[in-house]
Amino acid sequence: MLVLGFSREASARERYILNRDLTIRSFSIEQFIDKSPLNLRGIVSGRTLTVTVETAGGKKETKLKLKGAVYPPAAINLYPLMQGFSAGKKYRLQVFDIEAVKIKEVTVKAIGIDHRSSEEVLRMQNDLYTFVDNDIWVRRTGEILEESVRDGLIVTRAESAEQARRYMLEDAVAKKDMVLDFSLVRVNREIPRPDELKRLVIDLAGYPQQAVLPAAPGQTAQSTAPDTVRLTISAPLQDHEPAPLDADARSNYLAPPPRLNSDSPEIAARQKDILAGSGSERQSVEKLVSWVAAHLNDTVTDSHSALEALQKKQGNCQSHARLYVALARAAGIPSRFVSGLVYAQGKGFLYHSWAESHVNGSWLSLDPTFDQVPADATHIRLVEGDEANDLAPLVGIIGRIKGTIIELQ
Repeated sequence: MLVLGFSREASARERYILNRDLTIRSFSIEQFIDKSPLNLRGIVSGRTLTVTVETAGGKKETKLKLKGAVYPPAAINLYPLMQGFSAGKKYRLQVFDIEAVKIKEVTVKAIGIDHRSSEEVLRMQNDLYTFVDNDIWVRRTGEILEESVRDGLIVTRAESAEQARRYMLEDAVAKKDMVLDFSLVRVNREIPRPDELKRLVIDLAGYPQQAVLPAAPGQTAQSTAPDTVRLTISAPLQDHEPAPLDADARSNYLAPPPRLNSDSPEIAARQKDILAGSGSERQSVEKLVSWVAAHLNDTVTDSHSALEALQKKQGNCQSHARLYVALARAAGIPSRFVSGLVYAQGKGFLYHSWAESHVNGSWLSLDPTFDQVPADATHIRLVEGDEANDLAPLVGIIGRIKGTIIELQ
């Protein structure tokens, strides 16, 4: 993860064998911090916990004396429920501290019963971390709803799968630090001059088998293996053959959905000002793209609608694309919001949103964030639409695919 400019790489796997009362019988823990390994294995025998610690520098065995039963960290919030939760009561238990490799005495205090969304939840507090209070809210069935460290400095909250997918997608497209490193699609070679690229052939491995193959202006796709798609992108990113729109399609790409606001009087008035004196559809598109790129300050924060972006004068790539599409539709130019990957010099491919407009009888890709008409040939379109359901397929891709560049021209 890239956090505050510093990159840290970590992974962990913990496995506990427990008795029926959740006390430890044995465990094995594997950790990698910045590729440095740490392995712990432990077994309880009588009143002794024998722990073997292995690092890159060697192996050490430690015997820890137990005063009684010892629990894994995950049992702390369940213990009061097993003992019978009672407001005001204190519960003490021994917990194995993985980081310190020692037994820690933990006190859990039953604060009382809170109500959340008409549901009774149990509120507790523990002293797992020295000088810091940890507040926990748990259902009577044992499901942990929220943990708060030091009055909300760090909050961990249960969320639905749908919420989790939406947040990950939004953060990946917004290029927020915590998700940026995770979502980056690394490739086997650099693209030295993306703006001069005429043809790109790239394999994306880890692409879901059930996902639709992504075709787009100047882009074709084919499956080369069960989980690999080969994409060929040729500049300019425009339909190479005329692609006329029927009445229904034209109406759809001029419609004002909730976040595109092309029917807003303010949006309509602004596009008229921008396009005053424009002599063709192509010129109108170029003017709108340049105006949006100049009008919006690029931030990691997304605006919830095109009108909000117009008024706040800031937003991420999604805000740029929404505002452009709204202005173009208000001007009578059929346009659509699209998302996928774009190359970042020296890094790889990042998630990004841009737009496509139907100009002179065919679709044309353009990027109102980078002021590109047409968009450069490193734009790999994966989905169309800006609603949650439209963007959902990206969630199955983020953090899973790898790119191999086959050809550059």
